[in-house]
Amino acid sequence: MESKRLKKTVRIISFLTIMLFMVFSGFIGGNSNALSSSNKGSGNGETIETVQTGNVESANKTSDKELEFSSKTLILTVGSSPVYWPEFHFWLNYIQKYYRNFHNLDKITDWSVNQNGMSLKEFFLSCAVGYACKDRAIEARAKELGIELSVGDLAEIEKQRKDNIRIYGSESEYLHIVRSMYLSEEVFNYLTKIDYLGNYMFKHLYGAKGEKCTDEEVSAYVKKEGYMCAKYIFLPSTDAEGAALSPEKREENYKLLENILGRLDTSSDPLGLFDALMKESGKDRTILNYPDGRLFVSGGMGEEFESAYLKLKENKYSGVVKADKGCYIILRKPIFPDMTADSGGNTLRYLTAYEYLFKNQIEGLSAKMKIKYEDAYYKIDIEGLQNN
Repeated sequence: MESKRLKKTVRIISFLTIMLFMVFSGFIGGNSNALSSSNKGSGNGETIETVQTGNVESANKTSDKELEFSSKTLILTVGSSPVYWPEFHFWLNYIQKYYRNFHNLDKITDWSVNQNGMSLKEFFLSCAVGYACKDRAIEARAKELGIELSVGDLAEIEKQRKDNIRIYGSESEYLHIVRSMYLSEEVFNYLTKIDYLGNYMFKHLYGAKGEKCTDEEVSAYVKKEGYMCAKYIFLPSTDAEGAALSPEKREENYKLLENILGRLDTSSDPLGLFDALMKESGKDRTILNYPDGRLFVSGGMGEEFESAYLKLKENKYSGVVKADKGCYIILRKPIFPDMTADSGGNTLRYLTAYEYLFKNQIEGLSAKMKIKYEDAYYKIDIEGLQNN
C-alpha cells in the first residue's frame, strides 16, 4: 500500500536532495564532482551526481566472507557521521528506480553501461555516497550557523506521526508504509530532520523567497546560464497523437499565424493582444505558466526559434517562424530579478539564491568531507537489490 497522504503531510525526501538531484538529464558530465545542468529550459532542471573520491579513507578489506547486512551494518562514515545500511539501501533503491523510469526499463539487464566514466554499478554507489554527503553537509553547516530543530518542530513532527497512524488505522500499518518507502522509520526521520534544517538554512542565508539575493548575483547567474526569455504563439506540425499534419492543415496553421500578425501590427496594445492571442490560439499551453516569459538556454528551443529570437529587440515580436515542430510567432521579453521564472511561480531571484548560491555552497562543503568506506561497502550486491 503506497501512502499518498504520507507523501503529502511529510516531505518524501529531504529538501536539498529532492531539489538537487531529481533529473538525470542524460547523465552527462565526466567530472564526478561537478554538478551538470543540461536541463536548463526553465532554470529548474537538476541531475543526480557522483561523489569525488579524493577525500576517501578506505577501511581494511580483510574479510572474504559475505557480510550479513542489517540495520546496524555500517557502510561508510562521512566526517564523523555514520551511514548505516538502511539509509544507504534507500538511496540505492531510489537511484535504481529513477534510472529505470528515466530509461523506461522494467529491470536493468545491461550492467556494462558506462555512466560518467564509470560502470553503472560504480555510478549507483557513487551517487548514493553523494546523497549521504550532501545531507551531512547540511547538518554540519546548520550546526555552524546555530540552526537546529526547535521544540515546536519536534512537536509538529510527532503530531504528523500520530495523524498518520490515525489515518492508517494502527501504528503497525503506518510503520509498514514507512518501511515500504524508506526501509526504516529511522531513515524517514533523518530525512525529515534534514528537510527542516535545509529549509531553515536557506531562509537564514537567503530569505524564504531569496530576497537577500542581490540584483548583481541574479545578473551573474543569468550570464552564467546564458538565459534568454520569450513568449510565443505556437501551432504544431503534428496532431494530438503525434501524427504529422497534412500539408493542407500546415498551410492553414501558417495562414492563421499570418492573420494574427496582421492583428498585432494594427493593435494599439500589441503586447496585451499577444497575451490574449497566446491563450486563445497557441497550442503550447505550458507557456501560460510563465506570465513574464519563459527562460531558455541556447539549444533549448531549437535553431530556428533561437535564430529568430536573437534578431529581436526586447518587447518586439517576430514574423512567422517555421521549425520542425511547427510554426511560431516569438515575442522577446526582458529578464529581470523578480520575474516569474518557473511553472511553480518562483522568481528568478529565488532560483538564483537556490541554484547558484545555496546549492554551490552545499556542493563545496560536501566535496571537502572525508569519507571512510567500511568492508560492507565492498560487499554490496547492486544487481541483487533489484529483486528486493
